[in-house]
Amino acid sequence: MEQTGAAASNAATADDHVLAHELARDCADRLLALQRRLFDRGVDHYDIEREGDELGHSWIVEQLAAARPGDALFSEEGLDDQTRVASSRTWIIDPLDGSSGFGYGGSEWAVHVALAIDGEPIVGAVASPGVGVVASTHDVPVAKQADRSQPIVVSGRTRAYSEGALLGDLLGAKVVACSSAGVKAALVATGRADVYVHDSPLYEWDVCAPAAMAIAAGLHVSDPFGVALECNKARPVVDGLVICRQEFAATVLEALAARRVG
Repeated sequence: MEQTGAAASNAATADDHVLAHELARDCADRLLALQRRLFDRGVDHYDIEREGDELGHSWIVEQLAAARPGDALFSEEGLDDQTRVASSRTWIIDPLDGSSGFGYGGSEWAVHVALAIDGEPIVGAVASPGVGVVASTHDVPVAKQADRSQPIVVSGRTRAYSEGALLGDLLGAKVVACSSAGVKAALVATGRADVYVHDSPLYEWDVCAPAAMAIAAGLHVSDPFGVALECNKARPVVDGLVICRQEFAATVLEALAARRVG
């Protein structure tokens, strides 16, 4: 059905998907070059992290201001005056997800670029040099059924002994811990892992791009209560994140619910 009026102007276009992909990819390239240059010079990890955050934020903001001047923008590194809440189209970005590891010269970091339309994560790109992909709604990853003897649950380092251990035991899975929501989502989307769960609140900039990308890839995406994610709220927090292969979704959500009751 052809859209008209405001609905047409607010809808995502093919150019939006391409733009998110290219911004995430090019920003990650710039950050990787910066990281290597500063690390080789022996710069303190706090300064590497700070410079990475600043470079990623300023570059993406500049690009979006030129490419989408009529859209709202919400960045982890920017000031939030709440005017974005009234906008139907809001770009939600994390210029450097996993910045602490970035500062130490590690590879567990990603660039998130997303567009939420009427609160729904529609457009998203996650550039993860460590995983070796730019997974996006423009270039949708295809996660083929993995040929392995046991599932893989990927968890944050601080969550590996809580929901990571719970799901590892329940699914007979191997638990792998790493940093960055984008990295973990990319691992599931590319078939290198099967389940990613974070059973506690996260900021929208952590989840919007990974969620949009994973939805496009046909994965189950929800909060830990099984509720679809809503973004661009005045309080930009979601209850957590579940990204997994569809066949694991019911078991994962039931286990999380049982843990709360218990």
